Amino acid sequence: MIIYSLDDLSLREIKALRKALDYLPITGIDASFIAMLQHKTSSQIQQIENHIQKEEEKKQNALQEAIQNDPEVKVKPTRGRKKILIFIIILRPFGEVG
Repeated sequence: MIIYSLDDLSLREIKALRKALDYLPITGIDASFIAMLQHKTSSQIQQIENHIQKEEEKKQNALQEAIQNDPEVKVKPTRGRKKILIFIIILRPFGEVG
């Protein structure tokens, strides 16, 4: 059996295909096939969403670590026991040096 993939589809496109599977008329032998497609697409959507969530968590952790390790980040005390973390991020266009 040759397996083909749909790697170029976005998460939104995969979700649209999954939703469309709910509206197909299912009769006889097609019922198990459609149920399998529904399960496979739902599983793929969950895997993609988990991957996206993990990547976002990695970015957040890296940002927190960078903030904690940056000597220019200053913590200014405020009234009471609360503290506010003040930091500046300078964004440069991709490829710009300096």
